Amino acid sequence: MLLVDVGNTNIKIYKDGTIKSYKAIFDFEFPKEKFYYISVNSKLSNILKNLDNAIDIEPMIDLQSDYKGLGIDRKVVCKAVYDGVIVDAGSAITVDVMEKGVHKGGFILPGVRSFRQSFANISDRLDYELDKSIDLNKLPQDTKEALSFATFGSVKCLIDSVRDNKKITLTGGDGELFLRYFKDCVYKKDLIFDGMREVIGC
Repeated sequence: MLLVDVGNTNIKIYKDGTIKSYKAIFDFEFPKEKFYYISVNSKLSNILKNLDNAIDIEPMIDLQSDYKGLGIDRKVVCKAVYDGVIVDAGSAITVDVMEKGVHKGGFILPGVRSFRQSFANISDRLDYELDKSIDLNKLPQDTKEALSFATFGSVKCLIDSVRDNKKITLTGGDGELFLRYFKDCVYKKDLIFDGMREVIGC
């Protein structure tokens, strides 16, 4: 089974339990053997459509949802979680709520790096590396703590407001950073491939 996740920055390839990551360049050489894929990269999608051995799984996805414009990557991770809250923390942080196989809705936040950049854009005095282990139970005592508290605290508060005691599944490059802030929570680095296998039925 060969699965390919085509993003705007990286291409991830899953084969027999092993995952390799490559830069998403225009002349990327895709596998010659049959593979299933999802893509959010419009330029590479046009190339993939012309490959006889490439199968787009988007038409196979059956997800009950009233959400308009739900991205293919979000649809796929939702198929991996029957009941719970999915937090995909990458360039943006997407939060989706699943209830008995039905997508109830979700929202999008800036990613951790975007939070930091927005502070720096306000003033050079707010240009700090964020403290990724900030204690949200203590009021900040300096500017670095204040920025970190606001970043992680605002994300946590919004997720808590919709979770309704559901289990949280974290994924994405920054997903592990949020493990310490939630109970009944797991991190699955490659949840996207769990969802792709669910869609394909293998």
